[in-house]
Amino acid sequence: MIRTRTAAGRLAGEWAGDVAVFRGIPFAEPPVGDLRWRPPRPPARWDGERRAHDFGPAPLQPQPPRDSIMHHTNFADRRALVMSEDCLHLNVWTPDPAPGTALPVMVWIHGGGNRYGHGGQEIHDGRALAGRGLVVVTLNYRLGALGFLAHPALAGEDEPGASGNYGLLDIVAALTWVRENIAAFGGDPDRVTLAGNSAGAAHICHLMASQVARPLFHAALGQSASGIGRAEGPLTEQADAQKQGLRWAESFGDRDIEGLRRLDGVELVLRGHFGPVLDGRVLTEPSDQVFGTGRQHAVPLLVGTNTDEGSVYATPDALRSLPVDPEADELYPVRDLDEARRTARRFTGESRFTYPVWHWARAHRGTAPTWMYRFTRTPPLPTGLDLAPPRDGVPGYGVHHTAELPYALDNFDHRPWPWTETDRELARTMADTWARFVATGDPNGDGLPPWPTFTEDEVMFLGDAVTPGPLERLAAMRLLARCDRPL
Repeated sequence: MIRTRTAAGRLAGEWAGDVAVFRGIPFAEPPVGDLRWRPPRPPARWDGERRAHDFGPAPLQPQPPRDSIMHHTNFADRRALVMSEDCLHLNVWTPDPAPGTALPVMVWIHGGGNRYGHGGQEIHDGRALAGRGLVVVTLNYRLGALGFLAHPALAGEDEPGASGNYGLLDIVAALTWVRENIAAFGGDPDRVTLAGNSAGAAHICHLMASQVARPLFHAALGQSASGIGRAEGPLTEQADAQKQGLRWAESFGDRDIEGLRRLDGVELVLRGHFGPVLDGRVLTEPSDQVFGTGRQHAVPLLVGTNTDEGSVYATPDALRSLPVDPEADELYPVRDLDEARRTARRFTGESRFTYPVWHWARAHRGTAPTWMYRFTRTPPLPTGLDLAPPRDGVPGYGVHHTAELPYALDNFDHRPWPWTETDRELARTMADTWARFVATGDPNGDGLPPWPTFTEDEVMFLGDAVTPGPLERLAAMRLLARCDRPL
């Protein structure tokens, strides 16, 4: 048993080897009843000592198919999934919880397309990174319609007239909690790195563009997504987002927010696809515009993507979005069926993931030190895995979206796959590098492979070997930069 005190009350955590863990800490009031679709409020104080041995419930959400690569990589946990609308909890791993230790802090934002995921997933376990001298925080935020619905009635009851982005505001509330409380866990509130993958990385990009969270983090690490340069174009304006929200509300037979607040939250998260919008509170202008004029949060940035980002999402229909450009015929050839399938996968990955992250790095490099990676190691999936084939018809998933997660966080123990010593060495190097970046704002040092700062064509390759080199398919990045959005 290990104890500490937060602003809301005393906590009792437990030791996991050499790392202390505090799970299920409330960082906001439960967003239920009348607090559904409202900005998060500070947590109520409690009397006595609160046991922090168990993760809090995950946000309400559907689950990806059990035969999907996303399930096997991210969701095939040994612990049963418990969900609740009362989900605003975070978890802390620390190697030295003594107040005043002033360790660097990494706050991890999970991915899942604003539809899936939570801070208690095994793939996000913070023990291995904390063992490298960090305080690691994972958190939940509201998902789907509960996290991102915009609606004129919600804007009408909000003082600045904002609606939407409740999930983003949850992240800001968690960062505020970290600012106020992390010293009690041995952390330094002035050395906080905001890190995450997929939708979590896109949220980080938006928070770099926002004024709201700037005092709360001091470096950023984004894996496999971006909030700018998106294939679907800039974020939806508030007026259009409210119209979309009204259409969604009509599917329940009632546009009234009070009526929707009385519905079971499970019904609400199963319909529609939602994400950040220009809400008028946390995001007041397009993130692309902020980065385009160099006004984003000037913090050290490390970003990257995987070789086969498109393998999970590509379908033959992807080719309908190919740009009409003489150079596109060379970069995205479709001379026969097999080539068309490979091109659909490549275009999906490059337009949705690789280009936006490259654009994020390029837009930021003149503002603060920036580094970029390309992850190239195909994870060793077990034989006999119940796995549906890729929808694009190309054999295998390759270095798929989220394939880097067990390496970067050194969490192989949570997936009993046939990992080799090459995999383990790469995981050690990546986790050491991530920890170094969190500690210093620079991935270099401590005997790690030298990592040059980003140029348009110089990145770090993380695979069988860890070495810098020229970015592949730079011409495709420049082509996508010229294309109108949405693609």
